[in-house]
Amino acid sequence: MFCPLIREKCKGNKCVLWKDEKCLVITFMESFVRPPEEEFEEHVPVPIPSSYGYEEISRGEIPEEIKSATPEELAAELLSFAKKEFPEEERIWIRDIATLFWRSKNLERWGLPPEVQLKIEKAEMLAQKQLDSEREIKEREQLEKERAELPSLINSCVDWAKERGLKRVTKADIEAFLLEKNIEILPQTQRALYAMVNVQLKTKR
Repeated sequence: MFCPLIREKCKGNKCVLWKDEKCLVITFMESFVRPPEEEFEEHVPVPIPSSYGYEEISRGEIPEEIKSATPEELAAELLSFAKKEFPEEERIWIRDIATLFWRSKNLERWGLPPEVQLKIEKAEMLAQKQLDSEREIKEREQLEKERAELPSLINSCVDWAKERGLKRVTKADIEAFLLEKNIEILPQTQRALYAMVNVQLKTKR
């Protein structure tokens, strides 16, 4: 064997770079030319922290349920996880909690094969799209309900303003009125209330 360092024939165990019947230089160089798939198949247990405690996950090991599931199926599970773990959140961002979900599946996102990475990216996008759609529908329904109640709310706010000698109300006044009455409405309804109350106060002078 020819030595690339001394440019002579390998001296074997007489060389300082010879250990365990191997040349350390050659071994080091071989580590950089291994096929990617060979490197990926090497299972090295890696402990990772999560809300579910410390788990040992083999680097590069893909759980069978991830391999066999479609992006749509994973999205449905991710959506269920998000609603269960964060039930009080009005608006959930999937990117903020996705890592917790994948770790609960014994999947570490580092070093994934392209096809698996693409699958989980699609799952996250589908889950966020579904969450946004549900939120928009809920907000639309709430807006319709508030719109029907708006005339009564305007009259109540006009009376409230007159009791305080106000000839017009500010946005801060509207917020004070709603707080006093313990009423929560959407920003769109609050803007409409502000405008219509001022119109009423102006025409009734």
